[in-house]
Amino acid sequence: MSVAWARLRPERARGHRHLLTGSAVLVAGAAIQALSGAVFWLVAAKLDLEVDVGSAGKLFTSVLFVTYLAGLGLPVALARYAADRSPDADVTFTWASIATVAAAVVAAIVYVELIPLSATKVLTDWHPVFGPLLFSLAVAGAALSMIVDVRCMTARRWNLVMVRISVVGLVRFPMLFLFRDHEHRALWLFVYAVGPLALSGLAGAALAPRAAGGGHRLGPRPPTTGLAVRYSAVNYVSTLAYQAPYFALPVIVLANVSAETYASFNVAWGIVAVAFYVPTALGQALLAEGGRDGAHVHAQVRLALGIALGLMLVGAATAFVFSDVVETVYGPEYRQAARVLPAMIAAGVPWAVTSLYLSEARILHRHVATVTITGVLTAAILAPAALLVPGDGIDGASRAWLIGNLAAAAVAVVAIQLSRWRAGSRAGGADRDPSLAEPAIAADAAEVGITLAEPSV
Repeated sequence: MSVAWARLRPERARGHRHLLTGSAVLVAGAAIQALSGAVFWLVAAKLDLEVDVGSAGKLFTSVLFVTYLAGLGLPVALARYAADRSPDADVTFTWASIATVAAAVVAAIVYVELIPLSATKVLTDWHPVFGPLLFSLAVAGAALSMIVDVRCMTARRWNLVMVRISVVGLVRFPMLFLFRDHEHRALWLFVYAVGPLALSGLAGAALAPRAAGGGHRLGPRPPTTGLAVRYSAVNYVSTLAYQAPYFALPVIVLANVSAETYASFNVAWGIVAVAFYVPTALGQALLAEGGRDGAHVHAQVRLALGIALGLMLVGAATAFVFSDVVETVYGPEYRQAARVLPAMIAAGVPWAVTSLYLSEARILHRHVATVTITGVLTAAILAPAALLVPGDGIDGASRAWLIGNLAAAAVAVVAIQLSRWRAGSRAGGADRDPSLAEPAIAADAAEVGITLAEPSV
């Protein structure tokens, strides 16, 4: 009776309400990011030359990649150790902002100087000094946007998160009609794509502490500083592993194909990002819920998996039958996108299995299964891509994407079944250990927000 009453207590219900509200906002925000990004590149493809769209797409992809490298695990650490409106949270956010900008600028300069790609050539052709500085500013702003969202979320200012995402998604469109005949049109397209995102991060970093009822503080040092730094480092490594295929595959492609070919890949990749978001969102909802209300995790996984597989099978069939629509909408220059799209969308079927089983492993703190699944996902996509893309271009990337997702799904099935068997042997067949459920969710729900707050495509 006491357990049942505890689940019905008003303060517990309020906690669920905040959790569900936050999850709903993040899901809606991620949908706006994905869809606005896809439509932005569609309009650009209709207005501008394929080579300019491809060059701008390469630069924008480069910003996302360097932002991913420069994250330092700080968004997750902030969600854990700056989760209130205290002065300590203000100090933690201030130093996290400083560290984010420093890491972003260093990573951006290293990327531009050490990776002489055609993408970075657009920057140096415009100006040998201000071009790289513009790229560094874009990376710093994009990186700050992630921790700004986290600070607003922990202060439960969900409306500010939605406003930032919506403004970034919408304000780019009218810019596309400016400077259409400029000799550096590719650079301007890049500015239109990344500028609102970067500015929202820079402005948000200045204003977010006030939105949380505080301000910028450099001291005194919070007692949890050491724990926050270690937590940040651990999550930085795990986040790099989990998100490597999504951010690294486009970089492998842009390093090996022309701007025109990359424009086609960017179109297909934008559609894939929207489609793959479906099982990802279900996985995030599963993480947020995690059987909190007494439902069995395995039953929740089965339900989510059935929904995700059904939707992704429909999506794969649609992409196979109607792939020519891409060429019709974007133009004959983008026929390569129509060619590779069916296989890339079909990879969403095994991705549904991988993402939802990975959510189960993380909810139940099954670290061996988590590391195994994410490690195989990364290696099985990027290793074939490194071999296939130089010779086969975006067709090789498409095959690597499909092969890697199939391999990861197979490993996920085996890893989860083994972990379930071991857990059942230890707990006498219990579905989960209630004593571990709440900590697992508390940690991973924070990471849900980070995943969905990534800069949009």
